[in-house]
Formats: sequence, C-alpha cells, structure tokens
Amino acid sequence: MTGKTFFIRCIIILMMSTTLAGCVGNSQYRTSYQPCTITAEKGACETASLEENGDYLLGFVEFDDQGWLWDRKQSDAVVDRLLARDALESGLLMVVYVHGWRHNASPGDDNVASFRETLRRIHAYEHIASQNEGRPERKVAGIYVGWRGLSADLEPFTTLSFWDRKNTADKIGHGALTDLLVRLEEVQLSHLAVYDEGKNRLARTKLIVVGHSFGGQMVYSALSQILIDRFSGVEGEEPQTFGDLVILVNPAFEAARFTPLHDLAGVRRWYPDGQLPLVTIFTSETDQATGVAFPLGRWFSTLFENYRDPDQKLADRQTVGHFQPYRTHELRPRPEIGKPASPMAEAEQKTADFRAVQSARQEWIGLSSRNGWSLELGGAQLSHLGTSVPRNPFYVVSVDKRIIDGHGDIWNPTFLEFLRQFILFTTIVKE
Repeated sequence: MTGKTFFIRCIIILMMSTTLAGCVGNSQYRTSYQPCTITAEKGACETASLEENGDYLLGFVEFDDQGWLWDRKQSDAVVDRLLARDALESGLLMVVYVHGWRHNASPGDDNVASFRETLRRIHAYEHIASQNEGRPERKVAGIYVGWRGLSADLEPFTTLSFWDRKNTADKIGHGALTDLLVRLEEVQLSHLAVYDEGKNRLARTKLIVVGHSFGGQMVYSALSQILIDRFSGVEGEEPQTFGDLVILVNPAFEAARFTPLHDLAGVRRWYPDGQLPLVTIFTSETDQATGVAFPLGRWFSTLFENYRDPDQKLADRQTVGHFQPYRTHELRPRPEIGKPASPMAEAEQKTADFRAVQSARQEWIGLSSRNGWSLELGGAQLSHLGTSVPRNPFYVVSVDKRIIDGHGDIWNPTFLEFLRQFILFTTIVKE
C-alpha cells in the first residue's frame, strides 16, 4: 500500500467516523402504550406514548424516515384514548403539533417540554373560558407528531442535514400523516355526533393543527388536497377547512405549492360576516433557514426547470412566507397603551385576557370586512395589509423579529401568548 493510498483511506475512515459519531439513530422513542400519570419522579413517563395529569392529556405518534408509522398500535392507543367515555362527556380541545428540523420525540427534546407547558397554559384559558361561557370544561389533548428531524447532532452535519431532512419531511407528508390527521378529525366528528344528540352542546370539540419548519411542510403536504377540495365548495356557503384551524410557523415549502389556495381565496366572491381564519402561515422576517438556505437549495435543484415568467420561478424557489405577492398580514409588537398594567395573579390575569379576547372578537366581526383591519392579542398586533380581500381566511403573515427571531424561535413568549389567545379567539363557543 502506497503512502498516498494509506492517507486517502485514513481520510475516508476519519470522515465516516465523524459522521457516525454525529448521527442520531432512526428509532422509536415512545414504546409503551399504557397511559402514564405524570408525577414528580423524573423520567417516569420517558417511554410513554400517553401522558396524563389534571391539566391535559398528551399523546405521541411517531414516523420513520420513509413516512411509515413506527407502530400503528401507537396511533391506535392515542385515538382510542381520545374516544374514551370521559373525553366524549367533556369534549376536547385537541392541539396537534408537528415539530420541525433538529427535533424529535425523545424525552430530552426541548420541543416536548415546551409543548407540555403550552398545553398547561391552554388548559388555564379553557378553565376560565368554561366558567365565563357557562359550559362544561373541555379536556385539553395534545398530540405530538414525532419524526427524525434531528439526524445529526454534530456540526457541520447538523446544519448540512437541512436538505436531507426536507426530503424526509416530504415523504412523511405524503405518507401516513394524512391518515393520522384524518383519524383525529374523525374523533372530532364522533364527538360532534354525541352533541347532536343533545349532550353538552356548548362543549364542542375543537381541532387545531400546528406545524413548524419541516413540520409545516409535512402538514401542508398531508392536507393541501383536502383543503383545496373543501374550499372549492358551493358559492354562497361558508367555506370549509380541516378541523377548525391550521397554523404553520416558518414552514419550509415552496410558495408555488400554495398557489391553488391563494387563487381560490381571491376568486371566491362571498364570505360570511366575521369569517374566521382557516389556514394561518406565520414566517419570521429573520428566518435564514427558509429565507436564505431554502432558496439556495432550490436554485440548484431547479436549475434546469422551465418557467413561464420570473414570478413563477421565484414562487418555486422561495418559501410561501417569504414570497411577497402572497403576503396578506403582518404581526408586530402591540403599540404601547398608557402605563404598564398592575401585576395580577395568574388566574386573575387569565380572566382579564379572556374578556379582552371576547371583546376583540366582537369588535373584529364588525371590522373584518374593511381593508387594513387590526387585531390586538397579547403583546402583538395582527394587521391586514390590504393585499387580499379583507375576509380571506388564508393568512400569510410576516412576523417582526421581536416576536419570532429566526427559524427556531417558535417558543418566544410574546408569540406563544399571541398564539394561545389566537386559538382562544377562534374557539370561543357560539350557541
């Protein structure tokens, strides 16, 4: 063996060793399907697919790199729990969260911890809302969709995994994720059938789907055809969506894929008074992953594509949130109003917040037919830009960096508080 050959082999072995050292295994984390009650004992529910406490229920459903469910028994266990008698009697506020790049369903992932805290705070709002609306309190149920968004935990391989993980997210979005989401909507319909029989009419089950980053791409891939089919309904009838609300944060998919919904919203001639949002896309103005890395990768992969004009080329290379022609709203910090409010106890604050959301909803119903309307929730102000019909239920929102700064800042307290109140805004019960 020559010295040169030996040197080349050493380099190859070193590169392979480095890659393997940084590789995160493709495996299922939540392998126990029996409900686990969360206690003070750390690690008690680390492998549980079902976590429960007094505030919320949390279920995990995991997918492999080919878009298959790791084990259908896992999703069956979660769905069966959502159909249990106590859930049917109380009604559910279901929130599905599909995480993005650099995350998974492992016990130590910070997205898991942040989602738990978000569910706890949503429960606090639901508790106050049920008291104010004079109805039974719905059980809060979170469904955490896990996949190998983190494939390498050693730089530069973590950053370089961006394009590989996009391909994996695409497989999952066109795979079994649609089946899971449809089953969760069927849970909602099963609950509604109970209410139609006269039980707990005010505690109507709600379904909110949230996707972040490549999780947003997965959700849109899984639901886009359903959304198009339902929205293309009879003119003069209230437009239909999937569940109650779909929220995508810093989603990593091409604006061109959003074109059918954008066009349908523009040609539809009628929306009811107070038409609520159906799909909302929030993108940080400082998100370099979807604003810089994504179009760079698309430039290479579309180099030999043919386009009819520059706008079509741009739509196929930029993400929907960064494509200027599709932007409909902006989210900015709320203007300061007078002196800071006096500190309140958490329950008192939640009651004040609920009443503020009620008031905002009532005012917004009258304003939403006008161009340039604004909605203030928490510490943020959502404003219509006048670039679409005022009641267009598809929001493409540019977000100020003080609310979401960059790609992974989804758990920014200002944005989270806005999002919790935004969900409350869309789920306030109407008799």
